[in-house]
Amino acid sequence: MKNKDSETGMAEDMLRSIVQLGATEIHYQTLYCKYRAELENGLIKVEDDEIRNKHMDKMEHYRSEINDIATIRRRMMRKLFSMFDDGNKDAWCLIKHLGIASMTAFETYQASDNDLDLLDIYYDINREFNKAVTDFLGMEITDCAACVSDMLKGDK
Repeated sequence: MKNKDSETGMAEDMLRSIVQLGATEIHYQTLYCKYRAELENGLIKVEDDEIRNKHMDKMEHYRSEINDIATIRRRMMRKLFSMFDDGNKDAWCLIKHLGIASMTAFETYQASDNDLDLLDIYYDINREFNKAVTDFLGMEITDCAACVSDMLKGDK
């Protein structure tokens, strides 16, 4: 599973893609909810057909993107799962949720003024993500990021 054009293995690259796709779904959902709340709370002029229709078009675009991105993410997850023999599908949603949580926690740390407590929280979430990944792929369960990376490259 070595990716000849990368220092990481293909499976690790696929996991990063899955996490990024999940985060993209969340971002589109946030945009959709913002536009919906504006509409429901009278923050746009609904009596103006052009403004209302433009608003509704954006909502439909975001809703459609959520579905399209989710379809791509699921396809990537199925492909990753198929590369391993003894995976545990019960951990399917765990890698999605913990991966997004890990990435978001790291972004929170980056936005902070070097708040090391936020960095520690990120590391704690990332350890849980590593356990879910190894469970999902049927590997020896570990929270060690370096160990997971080596296992994913086939360097057990």
